[in-house]
Amino acid sequence: MDTQGKLLIAPPKLPDWRFQKSVIYMWKHDLGGASGVIINKKCNHPSFEHICSEGSLLRKNNINPTIWYGGPILTNVIGMLHSLDFQLSSTNVVKKSLGFTLDRKMLEVIAQGGGPKKYMITMGLANWIPGQLEDEFDAHPPRSPANCWLTLNSSPDLVFGPKPVDFWEQCVSRAVEDRTKALTDKIFKN
Repeated sequence: MDTQGKLLIAPPKLPDWRFQKSVIYMWKHDLGGASGVIINKKCNHPSFEHICSEGSLLRKNNINPTIWYGGPILTNVIGMLHSLDFQLSSTNVVKKSLGFTLDRKMLEVIAQGGGPKKYMITMGLANWIPGQLEDEFDAHPPRSPANCWLTLNSSPDLVFGPKPVDFWEQCVSRAVEDRTKALTDKIFKN
């Protein structure tokens, strides 16, 4: 299953605490593995101001966007999930709809008030080695089918829109509804 450009939703009984109640935007899924960033968990620390200070980046005083916890791998790596109205040569374009950039230059542009209209700054990544995510979907032991990832088609509104307290629950519900509709459409196909 190709998850690039989709949302990966943690199932309600996922045993891995690092991903419980996570909604992950998948910006890469190919023969080299899969990568995404969690889009529904804010970081309490550090602030954008702190990141700019530590990285010796000039920042306009009114620029202080939220930092999001992107995942448990490379937690010191800062990336940007963003709209494609602004991109760098290093931007990974995802299905011609969004970009993911791991480049200090993007931070510099954002710190000065420029850059893409819509973006999320993330710390850390969610990564899978080749075949690992596919195994998790296939529920190979010790994983049970109840602990398999759910998927949901992504949209800029879901990614960049408000994240209410029950965002994960809403995504689970939509993913289950979509899966149920796909199954019933297959069964009752005319």
